[in-house]
Amino acid sequence: MEKKHTIHRASVLFVVFLGMISGATASLFIRYGTAPMLVLAAYRKTIVTVMLLPMVLLHHRDEWKKLKLHTVLWCVLAGIFLAIHFFTYFMSVKYTTIAASNVLAGTEILFVSVFMFAAGKETFNRMNWLSIAIALIGGIVVSMTGSNDAALNGPLGNICGVICAVALAGYSLVGSKVRQANLSNTLFTFIAYGASAIVLDGMVICSGYSLFGYDPINYLVAIGMAVFCSLLSHSLYTWSLKYISPTLLAIFKILSPVPTALLGFLVLSEIPSWNQIIGGIVVILGIMLYIRSKNPEAETPREHT
Repeated sequence: MEKKHTIHRASVLFVVFLGMISGATASLFIRYGTAPMLVLAAYRKTIVTVMLLPMVLLHHRDEWKKLKLHTVLWCVLAGIFLAIHFFTYFMSVKYTTIAASNVLAGTEILFVSVFMFAAGKETFNRMNWLSIAIALIGGIVVSMTGSNDAALNGPLGNICGVICAVALAGYSLVGSKVRQANLSNTLFTFIAYGASAIVLDGMVICSGYSLFGYDPINYLVAIGMAVFCSLLSHSLYTWSLKYISPTLLAIFKILSPVPTALLGFLVLSEIPSWNQIIGGIVVILGIMLYIRSKNPEAETPREHT
């Protein structure tokens, strides 16, 4: 008989909290970079792909040999969405406040639901529509003004934040379809990240930027994002799904703008404007209400292998 390991719920939530804090450092790393945002995005995905390569070679060679072409192509499509997501996220952090960029990027779940509704695979009741409307109103309030910093371009940053959320929704939907084909999370991530890195590297070359020759701080920034924001954030989230519900994890991810804004204040002395604070709270409440109204009983964790 297979022995099951029991992990206390509090321990799992603490690990998820660590993942949320690790992910919150992304905006700080981006602000310390001096290379173009496109270059930093390419560095991040290239480095994390290289970090995953040994695990794929050691533990997933047999699975790799059995891959079908259409599965690989779906993974590549997910990688393209991911490339757009990261580039626009980096641009958003550069041109608007850290709080605003993360609140807008966190509306991903709403775009996922809208795409599912348009495809006829999702139905909405009155409470669903109300919660979406609340979140959208909050998003409008967040984007009403730019930043007190004249060097920033608030409207451009806010637009990039929304595009970032749409692209991440595309990545999530494609990833969900691929994962239903019993492709391991590690191999899917490796292919998608690799495709994303190739797309971003190609964009750097086509844009006229150089891939090398930047200040050393940029390579440290990229390594920091790869370790803290990709491996120690996304991987911990994936691990936690074996012990907590996807709904509870989604709530943690939605609340991530809070520690992100706090880090921005403590490290960069960046204070969100009144509309970004109020609008951010409204967005978070709207999305949490949506999650609860769509899946009110989602406290039973799914078993993931």
